[in-house]
Amino acid sequence: MAVTKRIFQLSKEFERDEKEIIAFLTAQGIKVSNRLSAVNEDAYLMLKAKFLAPPPESEPEIKPEPKPEPKPAAKPEVKPEAKVEPPAPKTETAPPAKKKKKNKDPQVPPQQKEPDEDLVSDEKIASMDRCTQSILFEGINAGNEFIRNYTTHSGQELLLGKKKKNYAPHLTPTLDTWNLLFNHKFEYSDASPARYWNSVAKLMTRAFKINNAFGLSHREDLAKIREATKPLGIPYQPREIFSDAENQKFAAQQKLLFELFGHGMGLVNDNLFDLKLKAERMKIRYEHMNFLEYATNPNDELRSSERVPFDELAEAVTYALRGVARRVYFFQQNEERIGRIISDFFEWIDGYAKLKSDGADVFTLKKYLELEKKFVDLCEFMSFDNLILYKKKKPSPFDTLVDLLKEYRDNLADPDAERNFKYKVRGVINVIFKPKEFVFIYRFAELEPYVDYRTPEMIAAEEAAKAAKAAEEVAAAEAEKSEEKENPADTTDEA
Repeated sequence: MAVTKRIFQLSKEFERDEKEIIAFLTAQGIKVSNRLSAVNEDAYLMLKAKFLAPPPESEPEIKPEPKPEPKPAAKPEVKPEAKVEPPAPKTETAPPAKKKKKNKDPQVPPQQKEPDEDLVSDEKIASMDRCTQSILFEGINAGNEFIRNYTTHSGQELLLGKKKKNYAPHLTPTLDTWNLLFNHKFEYSDASPARYWNSVAKLMTRAFKINNAFGLSHREDLAKIREATKPLGIPYQPREIFSDAENQKFAAQQKLLFELFGHGMGLVNDNLFDLKLKAERMKIRYEHMNFLEYATNPNDELRSSERVPFDELAEAVTYALRGVARRVYFFQQNEERIGRIISDFFEWIDGYAKLKSDGADVFTLKKYLELEKKFVDLCEFMSFDNLILYKKKKPSPFDTLVDLLKEYRDNLADPDAERNFKYKVRGVINVIFKPKEFVFIYRFAELEPYVDYRTPEMIAAEEAAKAAKAAEEVAAAEAEKSEEKENPADTTDEA
């Protein structure tokens, strides 16, 4: 392998100035441009002979004291002479294999290697510039994103300096963990169990206050939600006419609707309070802990009990609080719609009980349950703040789909009920341009591509209309031709 080292590396190796090395190589006829230039093996041996000459001279001065034989004395006399002359190390140290490289290096490296090395160095500098620019750009974007997330609602007042003292975050649908943990005194909460439970107790107290403050400021809305969702909050009463699987299904659906449209503040407060009591209890136990047991027993309860990371717990609490605010504001915008959903849900259950009591066939009962499940799925999707962003003058797609489901349910005996339902749902899709809503409704109605869901009467009427229009166009064309034949005769007479 040929030795290829750069000037700055040789400067460190020989402990010499870079300019001195460049001057020596230039005097020997070797072209060197800057400190990044590389040298071949022959030049490296010349530099080694030049700058490492003093160590062998110091050795013979120490050896004559024990009066050695005359042979070692003759060796230092030959070596300095060979090292002083530049071409000497080439003949003495270089083996015959290296002489072949000597012929190749003067021809190829001086002409081809130097420009390549310069290009590599320029590329490295350019890449460093690009890396620096990308790091700065990413840092600026990260800072802007942090500011955008932190300047929501109350955080904006905080950054602008309007509330530097006695700041308290308030609950909004966009509450984030930064606001919830603002000025949190217990840093590195996962460093020790005692610090962890102190942080948990403080966090639960703050979350409890934020939730209660929101409840006090929205007392009327919470009362309306409680009154509207009261039928869903009552435990489901199983019916004898239903099977156990059907009763379990309806009970799970009732619980789901209650979680979607009820404010949930009571459940959140209960969880916060229970966790706060747990944290306070653990803090008291640390005051009376057995240090020997804690230090020697790895299975000690105070030390080995599994705990969720504090950041993860804070994030979960934040999302629970945001859910309370989101459901309250969602109810304000959809109070009538939610009331109708609750009444429709129990209407679906009563209709299924009536079908079973009337002795309906298995196919009808199965289809009825499928449509009832579609209704619950549609309500769940609507609760994600979708399908409601429409003007008040126009009915929302959600209301239209609910009406179509009811129409399909009431006409199960009609063989064309399913086709009519899919045809009308396709009409709803044609006016929706949002991908998420489009895909959901397409799967909701179980539509198939390139399928015409119109009735035979509608298809025949459309074909008849097309035929009549074509006949009218033919008659008009013939009338124009007859007029053209008559007009030329009139023009010739006048001429």
